[in-house]
Amino acid sequence: MRFALVAALTALVTTAHSQPAEDFYRGKTINLVIGTGEGGGYDFSARLVAQFLPDFIPGRPTIVPRNMPGAGSIAAAEYVYNVAPRDGLTLLIVQPTFLLEKINDRARKYEPEKFSWIHRVDESVVMGVTWHKSPAQSVAEAKQKQVVIAANAAAGTSATIPWALNKMIGTKYKVVLGYDSSANMGFALEKGEADSLGSTSWDYLETKREWFEKKLVTIPYVITLNRFRKLPDVPTVLELVNNDLDRNALKLIASTSTVGRAFMSTPDVPAERVEILRKAFDAMVKDPKFLAEAEKRRLGVDPMGGEELRAIVADVMRQPPDVVERMKEVTKPQL
Repeated sequence: MRFALVAALTALVTTAHSQPAEDFYRGKTINLVIGTGEGGGYDFSARLVAQFLPDFIPGRPTIVPRNMPGAGSIAAAEYVYNVAPRDGLTLLIVQPTFLLEKINDRARKYEPEKFSWIHRVDESVVMGVTWHKSPAQSVAEAKQKQVVIAANAAAGTSATIPWALNKMIGTKYKVVLGYDSSANMGFALEKGEADSLGSTSWDYLETKREWFEKKLVTIPYVITLNRFRKLPDVPTVLELVNNDLDRNALKLIASTSTVGRAFMSTPDVPAERVEILRKAFDAMVKDPKFLAEAEKRRLGVDPMGGEELRAIVADVMRQPPDVVERMKEVTKPQL
Protein backbone atom coordinates (compact mmCIF):
# COMPACT_ATOMS: atom_id res chain seq x y z
CA MET A 1 0.00 0.00 0.00
CA ARG A 2 2.78 2.37 0.99
CA PHE A 3 4.70 1.71 -2.21
CA ALA A 4 1.56 2.20 -4.27
CA LEU A 5 0.98 5.61 -2.64
CA VAL A 6 4.57 6.70 -3.28
CA ALA A 7 4.29 5.57 -6.89
CA ALA A 8 1.06 7.53 -7.34
CA LEU A 9 2.55 10.71 -5.87
CA THR A 10 5.65 10.32 -8.03
CA ALA A 11 3.46 10.02 -11.10
CA LEU A 12 1.58 13.19 -10.17
CA VAL A 13 4.80 15.15 -9.68
CA THR A 14 6.23 13.83 -12.94
CA THR A 15 3.04 14.78 -14.79
CA ALA A 16 3.07 18.29 -13.30
CA HIS A 17 6.66 18.89 -14.32
CA SER A 18 6.18 17.45 -17.78
CA GLN A 19 3.06 19.57 -18.43
CA PRO A 20 3.90 22.24 -21.03
CA ALA A 21 4.23 25.70 -19.51
CA GLU A 22 1.86 26.96 -22.21
CA ASP A 23 -0.99 25.04 -20.60
CA PHE A 24 -0.76 27.07 -17.41
CA TYR A 25 -3.02 29.85 -18.69
CA ARG A 26 -5.76 27.60 -20.04
CA GLY A 27 -9.04 28.41 -18.30
CA LYS A 28 -7.39 31.04 -16.07
CA THR A 29 -8.21 34.70 -15.41
CA ILE A 30 -5.55 37.41 -15.51
CA ASN A 31 -6.23 40.48 -13.40
CA LEU A 32 -5.09 43.66 -15.13
CA VAL A 33 -4.59 46.36 -12.49
CA ILE A 34 -4.75 49.90 -13.92
CA GLY A 35 -3.19 52.51 -11.67
CA THR A 36 -5.35 55.35 -12.97
CA GLY A 37 -9.04 56.14 -13.12
CA GLU A 38 -11.31 55.32 -16.00
CA GLY A 39 -11.22 57.35 -19.19
CA GLY A 40 -7.59 58.46 -19.45
CA GLY A 41 -4.90 57.38 -21.88
CA TYR A 42 -3.47 54.65 -19.66
CA ASP A 43 -6.94 53.22 -19.11
CA PHE A 44 -7.68 53.27 -22.84
CA SER A 45 -4.43 51.46 -23.68
CA ALA A 46 -4.97 48.90 -20.92
CA ARG A 47 -8.46 48.05 -22.10
CA LEU A 48 -7.29 47.67 -25.68
CA VAL A 49 -4.66 45.20 -24.45
CA ALA A 50 -7.26 43.35 -22.36
CA GLN A 51 -9.35 42.92 -25.49
CA PHE A 52 -6.62 41.61 -27.79
CA LEU A 53 -3.89 39.98 -25.69
CA PRO A 54 -5.81 36.76 -24.82
CA ASP A 55 -5.72 35.77 -28.49
CA PHE A 56 -1.94 35.52 -28.28
CA ILE A 57 -1.56 33.68 -24.97
CA PRO A 58 -1.71 29.88 -25.26
CA GLY A 59 -4.89 28.71 -23.57
CA ARG A 60 -6.67 32.05 -24.19
CA PRO A 61 -7.17 33.19 -20.58
CA THR A 62 -9.67 35.91 -19.74
CA ILE A 63 -8.21 39.32 -18.88
CA VAL A 64 -10.24 41.46 -16.47
CA PRO A 65 -9.31 45.17 -16.22
CA ARG A 66 -9.55 46.70 -12.76
CA ASN A 67 -8.96 50.38 -12.08
CA MET A 68 -7.08 51.17 -8.88
CA PRO A 69 -6.37 54.91 -8.90
CA GLY A 70 -4.70 56.68 -6.02
CA ALA A 71 -1.52 58.58 -5.13
CA GLY A 72 -0.25 58.81 -8.69
CA SER A 73 -0.49 55.04 -9.24
CA ILE A 74 1.40 54.30 -6.02
CA ALA A 75 -1.56 52.44 -4.51
CA ALA A 76 -1.69 50.06 -7.48
CA ALA A 77 2.09 49.55 -7.53
CA GLU A 78 2.21 48.72 -3.81
CA TYR A 79 -0.76 46.37 -4.10
CA VAL A 80 0.72 44.37 -6.95
CA TYR A 81 4.19 44.31 -5.40
CA ASN A 82 3.09 43.23 -1.92
CA VAL A 83 -0.33 41.57 -2.14
CA ALA A 84 -1.01 40.03 -5.55
CA PRO A 85 -0.05 36.36 -6.01
CA ARG A 86 3.30 35.94 -7.76
CA ASP A 87 2.09 33.44 -10.31
CA GLY A 88 1.85 35.41 -13.56
CA LEU A 89 -1.89 35.98 -13.27
CA THR A 90 -1.58 39.69 -12.52
CA LEU A 91 -0.62 42.46 -14.91
CA LEU A 92 -0.06 46.09 -13.95
CA ILE A 93 0.07 49.38 -15.80
CA VAL A 94 0.87 52.56 -13.86
CA GLN A 95 1.94 56.11 -14.50
CA PRO A 96 5.71 55.81 -14.96
CA THR A 97 6.31 58.68 -12.55
CA PHE A 98 6.08 55.96 -9.89
CA LEU A 99 9.82 55.57 -10.55
CA LEU A 100 10.48 59.13 -9.40
CA GLU A 101 8.19 58.67 -6.42
CA LYS A 102 10.40 55.82 -5.26
CA ILE A 103 13.55 57.88 -5.78
CA ASN A 104 12.09 60.78 -3.82
CA ASP A 105 10.72 58.59 -1.06
CA ARG A 106 12.63 55.38 -0.44
CA ALA A 107 9.98 54.31 2.09
CA ARG A 108 7.58 53.48 -0.73
CA LYS A 109 6.73 49.78 -0.45
CA TYR A 110 7.97 48.55 -3.83
CA GLU A 111 11.23 48.17 -5.72
CA PRO A 112 10.66 49.09 -9.40
CA GLU A 113 13.51 46.99 -10.78
CA LYS A 114 12.12 43.83 -9.11
CA PHE A 115 8.81 43.83 -10.97
CA SER A 116 8.60 41.38 -13.87
CA TRP A 117 8.74 43.81 -16.79
CA ILE A 118 6.74 42.43 -19.70
CA HIS A 119 6.30 44.94 -22.51
CA ARG A 120 5.65 48.55 -23.46
CA VAL A 121 2.79 49.29 -25.83
CA ASP A 122 3.60 52.96 -26.36
CA GLU A 123 5.78 55.77 -25.16
CA SER A 124 4.14 58.43 -23.02
CA VAL A 125 5.70 61.28 -24.90
CA VAL A 126 5.45 64.76 -23.41
CA MET A 127 6.95 67.92 -24.83
CA GLY A 128 7.11 71.66 -24.51
CA VAL A 129 4.85 73.81 -26.70
CA THR A 130 5.51 77.42 -27.77
CA TRP A 131 2.64 79.60 -29.01
CA HIS A 132 3.27 81.66 -32.15
CA LYS A 133 2.82 84.93 -30.21
CA SER A 134 5.35 84.04 -27.51
CA PRO A 135 8.10 86.65 -27.09
CA ALA A 136 10.64 83.82 -27.35
CA GLN A 137 10.25 81.24 -30.08
CA SER A 138 13.13 79.01 -29.00
CA VAL A 139 14.94 77.85 -25.90
CA ALA A 140 17.87 80.10 -26.85
CA GLU A 141 15.57 83.14 -27.06
CA ALA A 142 14.00 82.18 -23.71
CA LYS A 143 17.38 82.93 -22.11
CA GLN A 144 16.89 86.56 -23.12
CA LYS A 145 13.14 87.12 -22.71
CA GLN A 146 10.65 86.09 -20.05
CA VAL A 147 8.18 83.41 -21.15
CA VAL A 148 4.98 82.71 -19.20
CA ILE A 149 4.41 78.96 -18.81
CA ALA A 150 1.00 77.42 -18.07
CA ALA A 151 1.37 74.40 -15.76
CA ASN A 152 -0.76 72.17 -13.59
CA ALA A 153 0.96 71.22 -10.33
CA ALA A 154 4.43 71.75 -8.89
CA ALA A 155 5.23 68.03 -9.13
CA GLY A 156 4.47 67.68 -12.85
CA THR A 157 6.83 68.11 -15.78
CA SER A 158 4.86 71.13 -17.03
CA ALA A 159 6.46 72.97 -14.08
CA THR A 160 9.57 71.00 -13.16
CA ILE A 161 11.17 71.03 -16.62
CA PRO A 162 10.98 74.84 -17.03
CA TRP A 163 12.31 75.29 -13.49
CA ALA A 164 15.14 72.86 -14.21
CA LEU A 165 16.07 74.67 -17.43
CA ASN A 166 16.05 78.00 -15.58
CA LYS A 167 18.67 76.69 -13.16
CA MET A 168 20.66 74.60 -15.62
CA ILE A 169 20.94 76.84 -18.68
CA GLY A 170 19.54 80.23 -17.63
CA THR A 171 16.16 80.38 -19.33
CA LYS A 172 13.62 82.90 -18.00
CA TYR A 173 10.52 80.77 -17.77
CA LYS A 174 7.86 82.09 -15.39
CA VAL A 175 5.64 79.17 -14.35
CA VAL A 176 2.00 79.82 -13.52
CA LEU A 177 0.43 76.89 -11.66
CA GLY A 178 -3.20 75.90 -11.26
CA TYR A 179 -4.37 74.68 -14.66
CA ASP A 180 -6.13 71.40 -13.95
CA SER A 181 -5.99 69.77 -17.40
CA SER A 182 -4.19 69.83 -20.73
CA ALA A 183 -7.31 71.31 -22.26
CA ASN A 184 -7.28 74.29 -19.88
CA MET A 185 -3.58 74.78 -20.45
CA GLY A 186 -4.29 74.82 -24.17
CA PHE A 187 -7.04 77.39 -23.68
CA ALA A 188 -4.52 79.55 -21.83
CA LEU A 189 -2.39 79.66 -24.98
CA GLU A 190 -5.33 80.46 -27.22
CA LYS A 191 -6.58 83.23 -24.91
CA GLY A 192 -3.16 84.82 -24.48
CA GLU A 193 -2.86 83.96 -20.77
CA ALA A 194 0.36 82.06 -21.38
CA ASP A 195 3.12 81.97 -23.97
CA SER A 196 4.08 78.30 -23.69
CA LEU A 197 3.43 74.96 -22.03
CA GLY A 198 6.23 73.38 -20.03
CA SER A 199 4.90 70.02 -21.14
CA THR A 200 1.85 68.37 -22.58
CA SER A 201 1.27 64.96 -24.11
CA TRP A 202 1.49 64.06 -27.76
CA ASP A 203 -1.92 62.42 -27.31
CA TYR A 204 -3.37 65.84 -26.45
CA LEU A 205 -1.64 67.54 -29.36
CA GLU A 206 -3.12 64.93 -31.69
CA THR A 207 -6.51 66.47 -30.84
CA LYS A 208 -5.20 69.94 -31.75
CA ARG A 209 -3.93 69.24 -35.25
CA GLU A 210 -5.16 72.64 -36.45
CA TRP A 211 -2.43 74.23 -34.32
CA PHE A 212 0.16 72.61 -36.59
CA GLU A 213 -1.79 73.10 -39.80
CA LYS A 214 -2.10 76.85 -39.09
CA LYS A 215 1.48 77.08 -37.75
CA LEU A 216 0.26 78.32 -34.37
CA VAL A 217 2.80 76.34 -32.31
CA THR A 218 6.32 75.01 -32.36
CA ILE A 219 7.87 72.27 -30.23
CA PRO A 220 11.10 73.39 -28.52
CA TYR A 221 11.97 70.08 -26.83
CA VAL A 222 10.71 66.61 -26.00
CA ILE A 223 11.03 65.11 -22.52
CA THR A 224 12.35 61.69 -23.51
CA LEU A 225 15.64 59.79 -23.45
CA ASN A 226 15.75 59.61 -27.24
CA ARG A 227 14.27 61.80 -29.95
CA PHE A 228 10.60 61.22 -30.70
CA ARG A 229 10.09 59.34 -33.96
CA LYS A 230 7.34 61.75 -35.12
CA LEU A 231 9.48 64.85 -34.43
CA PRO A 232 12.99 63.71 -35.35
CA ASP A 233 14.37 67.26 -35.61
CA VAL A 234 13.30 68.30 -32.10
CA PRO A 235 15.97 67.87 -29.40
CA THR A 236 15.43 66.08 -26.13
CA VAL A 237 15.84 68.05 -22.91
CA LEU A 238 19.03 66.06 -22.31
CA GLU A 239 20.55 67.73 -25.38
CA LEU A 240 19.93 71.22 -24.00
CA VAL A 241 22.30 70.98 -21.02
CA ASN A 242 26.07 71.10 -20.90
CA ASN A 243 27.35 68.62 -18.31
CA ASP A 244 26.86 65.01 -17.31
CA LEU A 245 25.43 65.75 -13.87
CA ASP A 246 22.60 67.82 -15.34
CA ARG A 247 22.02 65.31 -18.14
CA ASN A 248 21.73 62.48 -15.64
CA ALA A 249 19.37 64.50 -13.46
CA LEU A 250 17.12 65.15 -16.45
CA LYS A 251 17.44 61.50 -17.43
CA LEU A 252 15.59 60.59 -14.24
CA ILE A 253 12.65 62.73 -15.34
CA ALA A 254 12.77 61.84 -19.04
CA SER A 255 12.91 58.12 -18.32
CA THR A 256 9.26 58.21 -17.32
CA SER A 257 8.24 59.16 -20.87
CA THR A 258 10.35 56.40 -22.34
CA VAL A 259 8.97 53.76 -19.96
CA GLY A 260 5.55 55.04 -20.95
CA ARG A 261 2.58 52.68 -21.09
CA ALA A 262 4.43 49.64 -19.89
CA PHE A 263 2.99 46.44 -18.50
CA MET A 264 4.58 44.44 -15.73
CA SER A 265 3.76 41.65 -13.35
CA THR A 266 4.70 40.88 -9.77
CA PRO A 267 8.24 39.99 -8.74
CA ASP A 268 9.25 36.32 -8.82
CA VAL A 269 6.97 35.17 -11.64
CA PRO A 270 8.37 31.90 -13.04
CA ALA A 271 10.61 32.70 -15.99
CA GLU A 272 8.68 30.53 -18.44
CA ARG A 273 5.46 32.45 -17.71
CA VAL A 274 7.19 35.80 -18.13
CA GLU A 275 8.43 34.56 -21.50
CA ILE A 276 4.91 33.49 -22.53
CA LEU A 277 3.54 36.93 -21.72
CA ARG A 278 6.39 38.71 -23.50
CA LYS A 279 5.90 36.63 -26.64
CA ALA A 280 2.16 37.32 -26.53
CA PHE A 281 2.77 41.07 -26.43
CA ASP A 282 5.37 40.77 -29.20
CA ALA A 283 2.79 39.10 -31.44
CA MET A 284 -0.10 41.39 -30.46
CA VAL A 285 1.67 44.66 -31.29
CA LYS A 286 2.33 43.39 -34.84
CA ASP A 287 -1.22 42.17 -35.42
CA PRO A 288 -3.05 44.15 -38.15
CA LYS A 289 -6.38 44.02 -36.29
CA PHE A 290 -4.79 45.34 -33.10
CA LEU A 291 -3.00 48.11 -34.98
CA ALA A 292 -6.16 49.09 -36.84
CA GLU A 293 -8.14 49.30 -33.62
CA ALA A 294 -5.40 51.35 -31.95
CA GLU A 295 -5.48 53.76 -34.88
CA LYS A 296 -9.25 53.95 -34.70
CA ARG A 297 -9.04 54.86 -31.00
CA ARG A 298 -6.16 57.28 -31.66
CA LEU A 299 -3.83 55.29 -29.45
CA GLY A 300 -0.16 55.16 -30.31
CA VAL A 301 1.79 51.92 -30.67
CA ASP A 302 5.55 52.10 -30.13
CA PRO A 303 6.55 48.82 -28.49
CA MET A 304 9.56 48.00 -26.36
CA GLY A 305 10.50 44.59 -24.99
CA GLY A 306 10.58 43.65 -21.36
CA GLU A 307 14.34 43.23 -21.08
CA GLU A 308 15.03 46.66 -22.53
CA LEU A 309 12.49 48.18 -20.15
CA ARG A 310 14.03 46.38 -17.20
CA ALA A 311 17.47 47.71 -18.15
CA ILE A 312 16.19 51.30 -18.36
CA VAL A 313 14.47 51.02 -14.98
CA ALA A 314 17.55 49.46 -13.39
CA ASP A 315 19.71 52.29 -14.75
CA VAL A 316 17.33 54.93 -13.36
CA MET A 317 17.16 53.33 -9.94
CA ARG A 318 20.93 53.07 -9.50
CA GLN A 319 21.71 56.70 -10.22
CA PRO A 320 24.12 57.98 -7.56
CA PRO A 321 23.08 60.34 -4.75
CA ASP A 322 24.58 63.43 -6.37
CA VAL A 323 22.36 62.96 -9.44
CA VAL A 324 19.26 62.43 -7.31
CA GLU A 325 20.05 65.51 -5.24
CA ARG A 326 20.63 67.57 -8.38
CA MET A 327 17.23 66.51 -9.72
CA LYS A 328 15.57 67.51 -6.44
CA GLU A 329 17.43 70.81 -6.37
CA VAL A 330 16.57 71.99 -9.89
CA THR A 331 12.91 70.94 -9.74
CA LYS A 332 12.11 72.85 -6.55
CA PRO A 333 9.28 75.38 -7.02
CA GLN A 334 10.47 78.81 -8.17
CA LEU A 335 7.52 80.98 -7.20
